[in-house]
Amino acid sequence: MKVKRLLSSLLALAMVLTATVLPASAATTFPDIQTHWAKSYIEAMTAAGMFKGYEDGNFKPENQLTTAEALALCARTVGLDSSTTMDISVDYFPTLKTLLNNEQNWFYQEFSICLATGILTSSDLKSLYQTGALTKPIEKEDLAIYLVRAMQLGPMADRLTSYPLTFDDASSIAADAKPSVYLLHVYGIVEGDEFNDFSPKLNVTRAVMATMLTRAIAYMQAHGTSPDLPEYTDYAFRQGVISSAIETNGVIQLSLSSDLSGAAIGTVTLPANVTIYENNMETTSSALKSGRHARVCLDSTGTPFAVRVSSELEVFTATVNGIDGKNVAVTADGTGRILTMDRFTQVQVGSKTTGDASIVDAGANYTTAVCKLDDQGRLVAIQFTGGTSTVEGILSSYTRTSTSAASATVQLIGFDGVTRTYTIPSGATTTVDGLVDPLSSTLKDSYVILRLLDEDNTVQSVSVDTKSNYVQGVIKSVDSSDETITITRLSNDRNATYDVTSAAVITYDGETTRLRDLDKNDFVTILLNESDDATMIQAYPSSTTTEGTISERTFGSGTDTTITFVVTQKDGTMVSFKVDLSDPPVVERDDEDSTVDKLRVGDEVEFTVRYGEVTRIEAITQNVNLTGTVERIIQEKSGYTLELTLSDGTKASYAVDNSVSVTQNNKEMTLSSLKPGYKLGLAVNGDQVVAIEIQQAVNTGNKVSGTILYVDYAEDIIYLRATTDTGSEEMVTVSVPSTAVILSASTGKSLILRDLDTGSVIEVNGAYSGTIFQATVILLQ
Repeated sequence: MKVKRLLSSLLALAMVLTATVLPASAATTFPDIQTHWAKSYIEAMTAAGMFKGYEDGNFKPENQLTTAEALALCARTVGLDSSTTMDISVDYFPTLKTLLNNEQNWFYQEFSICLATGILTSSDLKSLYQTGALTKPIEKEDLAIYLVRAMQLGPMADRLTSYPLTFDDASSIAADAKPSVYLLHVYGIVEGDEFNDFSPKLNVTRAVMATMLTRAIAYMQAHGTSPDLPEYTDYAFRQGVISSAIETNGVIQLSLSSDLSGAAIGTVTLPANVTIYENNMETTSSALKSGRHARVCLDSTGTPFAVRVSSELEVFTATVNGIDGKNVAVTADGTGRILTMDRFTQVQVGSKTTGDASIVDAGANYTTAVCKLDDQGRLVAIQFTGGTSTVEGILSSYTRTSTSAASATVQLIGFDGVTRTYTIPSGATTTVDGLVDPLSSTLKDSYVILRLLDEDNTVQSVSVDTKSNYVQGVIKSVDSSDETITITRLSNDRNATYDVTSAAVITYDGETTRLRDLDKNDFVTILLNESDDATMIQAYPSSTTTEGTISERTFGSGTDTTITFVVTQKDGTMVSFKVDLSDPPVVERDDEDSTVDKLRVGDEVEFTVRYGEVTRIEAITQNVNLTGTVERIIQEKSGYTLELTLSDGTKASYAVDNSVSVTQNNKEMTLSSLKPGYKLGLAVNGDQVVAIEIQQAVNTGNKVSGTILYVDYAEDIIYLRATTDTGSEEMVTVSVPSTAVILSASTGKSLILRDLDTGSVIEVNGAYSGTIFQATVILLQ
């Protein structure tokens, strides 16, 4: 951290400040202070470089200070090192140039510190400049406010609700200055005169300023004051609400819980030499009390070197009025406030997404926010609700889901190559090329932006751009000398080469990069101009992983040998993956080798996509959380309704989709195999059955029929899209041993396995052996 102790750094700091100083040896040569009451204070501050004398060799202690001069001295009182001072000056120069209209140049550096450390706000400085107050003598009560802020006690003054003053002229002190005057008096910075007056309207002289500064700096040094400037520190940190602090032989085990969720986030070991701060002043471990907020500062090795402690966080719900950069304008209890998100601020958008200020979308139109502030007034955490976020991609499919023309399901191929599925509700606004127009399948391959409600990812609006020409695919090669890129296009699996314009915007995983830094097999989305030249390239890693739960499984039709899995992620987003049975990925289920046909709705999965294709699937089956006996089975169009007597004697009824996983002894069974009297274990999520385990009884059905999805001639396996009694479809793995008879149903002629192909309709007689249906006779329809 770029903060040093105060008095020892002031001489060095003075060398980089705009104001010049006399040598320390000249501090005692001022002839006009030798009998002055403030002689010792003046000498201390001139030795520290806070003041300079006049050209005639005098100090002139009774000369009045302007507001600008007093603010400059307050800025130096903070005690920042030269590096931090310079960083702050550079950052705030544009703001000051605008606020001061290029005037007051000699105080730019000090005014920058005033803004960065909270001595002044931008509106304070603007008002002082526009009213001419900067060049007028400063009154004592105004100085009290600025000096308290420079001492890092401003937030404490703001929180005071009682500040009894014993000065005889206390009633003449401005209301907003009284808390600051009270603190300065309590801490021995100011005293009453011979009449016990504070004299709030008195213009501050150089002697009075030297006295107050000397006492203030001594107080800060004695209490180890250390400013906390988030944007000018780079240490790692952990923070949260203190659950417990257990000290043993000087070492403290500090347990923290999340400021956002309240969940436990772990324990941090604080070494005996850790420095603990409260109100920016050193304190003891007694400050580490349950319910308080703590930020643990970590060095480069991950060892805590300091802890910043706050009292319990101030929590309030506010209406969000607008967001400008990191500043959030809110209204709470009828009062407007500006809150700033810094690098320590924890942010939650909607009910699930968490991160820092970078996840906040200024255009999301958040309606409310739960704000959590520490005792320094810093925004520790903010939870936005009612807002929206955007996703973009290329439309790969459109399916109407009801009789309503506006109700549909769309699939977007994201710029990262992942296909995601979204349901478009009937109330969503849809525009095509800026005009209100319904979605249709003719918009396939168009660029689409969806705006989603953060709370549940409900689509609020759809914007389609058919004018822009986007292509997607996997990089085959890059020629940086000719400025060309060759990709294998996702739409047709053909290679295409594009010239890249000199002004093309190129990014990799969201970061700006160069064409020559893109790698073979990276997934890219390219925007082409009218000449089919690339004007934008967004590239992402060739390998991505997606975690979630299988919520849907559909089979290809006709000669299509693919299965599409829809995976629902934790935030509710649905991602689609196509798996080709002719070239299946590696599948691991419950830590054992498995195959694609064993994957079922309800399985927790991780899909790995490499070079645009699914290469690995890891699955975990759902755990049983209910047991019962089947009393009745009712066939429905889309599956079954199971009526059961649960193990506790209660009755229950569940609608079960045909895609739900059914197993016995870790072997796959069919849903149609269930019979009354069977004892089942159910994995239930809410009111939805996601998996069934048969604990007693085995189905011995001897016939399946359906359409061939794919024939693996090497393994003598048929993947069959079987039709159940209710008209729904299941995937059945049929083993064809050498003893099986294959016949043409129309001619009776004997056939071999290679006479069967994708799309053929067959009837298979045989019996289940666990997960596999063993064929004895196959009839080709």
